[in-house]
Amino acid sequence: MLNHLRERVTQMLSETTTALLSTHGEAGLQAGTFPCEADGLCLYLLVPRTSDHLFNLEHASEVVITTDDFQLRGTACVVSDCPAGLDLRQRPDAAWCEVVRVDPSRLQIEKAGESATAETIDMD
Repeated sequence: MLNHLRERVTQMLSETTTALLSTHGEAGLQAGTFPCEADGLCLYLLVPRTSDHLFNLEHASEVVITTDDFQLRGTACVVSDCPAGLDLRQRPDAAWCEVVRVDPSRLQIEKAGESATAETIDMD
């Protein structure tokens, strides 16, 4: 990926604090909004341990992340912790949650205004 595109993706992800996670799998289609933080090109979400998203991720790793500004497709997995410097584990509800890391493969940025155009950035 070109450096200016990498910077664009990093910027978009770094501005995101909550996102809609969509998964599919043995528990069916699931969608839920969760707190998140970015570390470079990876997005980390705090997902409750009781969520069917975690069950789906055991069987299928493809996910879609949606915000007001973009839609991100990628693969996700549950990780033991998030990188140092991220505040997700400091949240009051963190003790009852798992950290999910999303590695993006495509970012679709929505138009922002009449003169703007939508963008699609492939990370593969």
